[in-house]
Amino acid sequence: MAHADKSPFHYAWVVLIATILMNFFYSIVYSSFSLYAASILEKYPEISRTAYSLVPTLHSVFATVFLLLYGKIVKKLGFRKVMLIGGIGIAVGYVIYSFASNIAMFYVGTIFVGMFPAFCSSTTTGALINRWFGKLNTTLLSISMGIGGFGGTVGSIIVGNWLDSIGYEASFRNMAAIAVIIMFVVFLFVRNSPEDKHTIMLWPSEQDKQAHSQEERAGYTLSQAMKTYTFWAVVIFFVLYSAAFYAAYANVSLYMADLGWSSAVYGTIFGVVSTANVIAMFLGGYVTDKMGPRLTILVLCILYAIICFVLGFTTPSVPMMYGVCALLGVCWLFCKVLHTPLALCFGSRDSASIIAILTAAITVGASVGIPAANVVYDLTGSYGTLFRALLVVLVICLILAFTGIKMVPGYDKVGGPDALK
Repeated sequence: MAHADKSPFHYAWVVLIATILMNFFYSIVYSSFSLYAASILEKYPEISRTAYSLVPTLHSVFATVFLLLYGKIVKKLGFRKVMLIGGIGIAVGYVIYSFASNIAMFYVGTIFVGMFPAFCSSTTTGALINRWFGKLNTTLLSISMGIGGFGGTVGSIIVGNWLDSIGYEASFRNMAAIAVIIMFVVFLFVRNSPEDKHTIMLWPSEQDKQAHSQEERAGYTLSQAMKTYTFWAVVIFFVLYSAAFYAAYANVSLYMADLGWSSAVYGTIFGVVSTANVIAMFLGGYVTDKMGPRLTILVLCILYAIICFVLGFTTPSVPMMYGVCALLGVCWLFCKVLHTPLALCFGSRDSASIIAILTAAITVGASVGIPAANVVYDLTGSYGTLFRALLVVLVICLILAFTGIKMVPGYDKVGGPDALK
């Protein structure tokens, strides 16, 4: 039987550090991929930009399909094996990219690069933190992803230098090697649950102290959660909010370019998005733990409404666009970390499966939102109309949030809703 850890150091901190390393690696992969496009298209001019643009689109498609199976895979293999397989899978995809000589081979690579990052991202981080820590889950998730996010800066610099010095093929293979090495190190240190170290989670609740396995923890199973209005309200909310967010994210720089601003100006302004997001990651997680996800959502929706109002009803100046990009970075917090506390509306018993479904909803929203926004712009020729339309989507999001987002009765009962009978 697991027992409380009497030593001053708890193994949960080792797991947290391992997730930071994993997120650092994931940020390197995620942020640097777009840098390869120019080199690939230059070497293979017969590949059209339209055909190549399907590569990142297919990443999202395969990620969504895989995330629907994530919970079952984790239950069968455990987090440690899943994370190592994730690193190997990404490596296989990058090796395929390095040898690809036609668009069909690139599409084969997308199967691996699309599916396996879910093993090495916020989905696994959130589930592990929920399993190892009883309190401040969102704060710790934000810290892990915030520190890990600096990998994006490092990765862009490294890949940029590699493209100039050794070419994109060797760069892909180097990244494949890094993926295997880092995820093997993570594999060595991560443990699937506190029981594996003969202890209990850090800062457990009274319900957590009563449970001796993940299956006994308080809360609903995924199948039980899917029978509630709250589950579907949260899922649809994530789809719509992420669609609206990424529609704005993808069009802000284009808007600035169409205003006639130089690339140096709007590139500098758009960089504020990432800077603001890193700051928001460190502060927003703690704020969410204190205020709760429902009130946090209200604040983020108000901030997003300001973005849509400014871009929908005015012609923004340079200072105004700095403010817009800063708010956009803060609103990005929702798509990155808030799926973890919302999963806990159903308790921690099956939070890994629920987090995966909510992550899939974000992926679907991003995939739908960007092309839908392009359709609106093409039909109207107006960014103002586009952002006014996003305000309508935001109103629907608020209705879903305040009618559906709540703690479900039985979320705090050991054994889940069955314990209520």
